[in-house]
Amino acid sequence: MAEVEKNNTGSSDEIDLKELFQAIGNFFKSIFINIMLFFVSIRNATLKNIKLIIICGVLGGLAGIALNYVSQDYYKSSMVLKSSYLSGRLMESAIDKLDALSDEDNYQQLANTLKIDLELARKIRSFSYEPFVSEDEVVQLEVFKEQLRAQIDDEETIEKFIDKLRSENRSTYRIMVEVFDNSIIEKLEQPLLNYFQKNPYVSKRLEIERTNLLLEEKNTKEELAKLDSLKQLIFKNFNYMASRTKGGSNNVILSDEQMTNPIDVFNASRRQYEDLLRINRSLYIQDSFELVDGFTTYAKPESPGLLKWGFFSGLVGLGVAYIIIILIAFNRYLTKVEQENRAA
Repeated sequence: MAEVEKNNTGSSDEIDLKELFQAIGNFFKSIFINIMLFFVSIRNATLKNIKLIIICGVLGGLAGIALNYVSQDYYKSSMVLKSSYLSGRLMESAIDKLDALSDEDNYQQLANTLKIDLELARKIRSFSYEPFVSEDEVVQLEVFKEQLRAQIDDEETIEKFIDKLRSENRSTYRIMVEVFDNSIIEKLEQPLLNYFQKNPYVSKRLEIERTNLLLEEKNTKEELAKLDSLKQLIFKNFNYMASRTKGGSNNVILSDEQMTNPIDVFNASRRQYEDLLRINRSLYIQDSFELVDGFTTYAKPESPGLLKWGFFSGLVGLGVAYIIIILIAFNRYLTKVEQENRAA
């Protein structure tokens, strides 16, 4: 009896597995059939309404060609700006203000904001920006990511944290501008730089930084002047001691405790001079706010050409045709349901 029950249990499990695999197969088969029926219905609708589709496609293409002649060409260029004080949120807010003014055609306010002529402002189409990732930033983020992996096991949390750092702690940005006249692109470079530089948040910090550098430069020059005087005194002292040396020897003994070590003086002078070079470099380059790459004037417009307008408008026309077909089919279905209800 036990063997019979065991055989019955095994056959029951085998039947259940067959039914399970059969159900899974039927499920995928039904999905495949429904997909094929969907394509068949699209084909039938296309063949049935081929005239409507052709007419809408041709009309869409003609509309695109007409728009190409009516619409005004626009040109696009970009510049790369680096600033330690322009965070991602601040840059986004500054660009959004300019883009909003150009979108609403408020050219007078745009001209006042950028300190440019009104006619120049009328030729601006839009503003945009994107973070510009330098090689150093990529290396630093990768090193920091590896350090986080040594401390945290959750890879998703690490990626979210790194993405937040990428978006919030940017210092270099690519600023894009679209204009209707490519001859004004280079004229916008300096006004845009002044716009970002005169930002109250940025300008205060730049002013403080420059003031500190000038004070540091003045102090370094004074220290260098004192060290130069000390070096002259050391030379005079050595010459005097050499002249007093007896025995015809020109050797100078530096064992006197009150004697200053000349090597320390020359090393201090060299360090002060290196500091002065660093300060002069910072004052000249101004690393905290720097134009990395300016605008370039391109002859080819960024706006779509005749073929693009015609092609994409033709696709829009086809989309409109299929929407009309769907609406007609839906209306027929509603009419059928209404007739069945009345008959019932």
